[in-house]
Amino acid sequence: MKTDFDIIIIGGGLLGCATAYQLAKRQAGHILLLDGNEIASQASSRAACLLTRARTKPALMEMVQETYDCIGEIEELLGESLELQQCGSITIASSEASLKGVEALEEAATRFGIPNERISREQTGQLLPWIDTDAIDVALYMPTDAFIDSALLCSGYAKAAAKLGVTLRPNCKVKSIVAENGQVCGVELINGERLQAPIAVNAAGAWANLLMRPLHVGLPFTPVRSHFWITDIDRKRFPAGHPFTVIADARAFTRSDVGALIIGLRESHCQAFDPSTQTDKLEDFDFNRSAEWTVLDECAPLLKRYLHDIDDLPIAHYMAGPSCYVPDAMFIVGPVKAYNGLFAVAGCCGGGVAAGGGMGRLAAEMICGHAPFVPPTLFAPERFGEIDPFSTEFQRRCADARSNKKGG
Repeated sequence: MKTDFDIIIIGGGLLGCATAYQLAKRQAGHILLLDGNEIASQASSRAACLLTRARTKPALMEMVQETYDCIGEIEELLGESLELQQCGSITIASSEASLKGVEALEEAATRFGIPNERISREQTGQLLPWIDTDAIDVALYMPTDAFIDSALLCSGYAKAAAKLGVTLRPNCKVKSIVAENGQVCGVELINGERLQAPIAVNAAGAWANLLMRPLHVGLPFTPVRSHFWITDIDRKRFPAGHPFTVIADARAFTRSDVGALIIGLRESHCQAFDPSTQTDKLEDFDFNRSAEWTVLDECAPLLKRYLHDIDDLPIAHYMAGPSCYVPDAMFIVGPVKAYNGLFAVAGCCGGGVAAGGGMGRLAAEMICGHAPFVPPTLFAPERFGEIDPFSTEFQRRCADARSNKKGG
């Protein structure tokens, strides 16, 4: 089996697979992607999957657009559909503060050429049969927004990368990144096998800082619990393919799910996790499921204005996973300056599905020495200076970024 590569990517989740695809497109050499589990089996399978186009930061809109472009490319390359669901989105304002947010989003979308329009309460009620329209002051409709199965998208990146020559090795856990005299040399697997490469990309998600710890480097993020609830099926009230919503005043988003409603809520104090407590498989990790109902008790009253019977609404499923948040809610993409050849693609901040194609593109451009399509300083791993991602204080800063998040 080949042991010598040009680039080794650690992490077979969405960011690692997107980076592999973007590197392969640029003919970056012999590329190996490793994951300790199956491809797309961990956090990438637990996302709400909203591909929200409009953002108040132009670089983020460019990154999301790249994801949409990648979906089309991959479908053509593989000759199969990734089942993108163009359902549209509705952003709702019911206060002066949220109205300002909608106005900023409206301006950004218009400037970027994203179709958008304010719609009436009556139109909103027709698109969203479940919502109590009296609570709505302004509804901003963006008809081209979509959602996608994140595991399917991740697998699409992986299959496209493999078709372009990338070697995929799932169920192959990395023990450490190997470096000598400040230069990356490759990785060591838990079975003792050494794989050589002058470039290593750490895209290991919630586990990324465990690989950085022996190198005395801290990436500025921590895993924060992200979760949502899925109602029982009611196809008349929750028709398939209705627009997803972002409701800032309720700290909530919703999305259709085959005749049910996905409800995402953000508690006032989100829970961070020490990365060292992570298990090898998320199925074995305790996301404090007992807090499921506590969070509902806190957040449901805010959503009740829009979904009047939420207290009695039958809940069929609860889904929790780690979403890697950075204090400024911007991603981590770029070289780790302490080691030549070491790069990081991490800190998705709940937007990895939407922006993953762009994050992978930016990483690939920097690795290949090409001009970056967005300003790389916005996402530089060292922008916070020296940090300790294992400290409780820093983890709280990261959790606060999710607690204060307003968008979808």
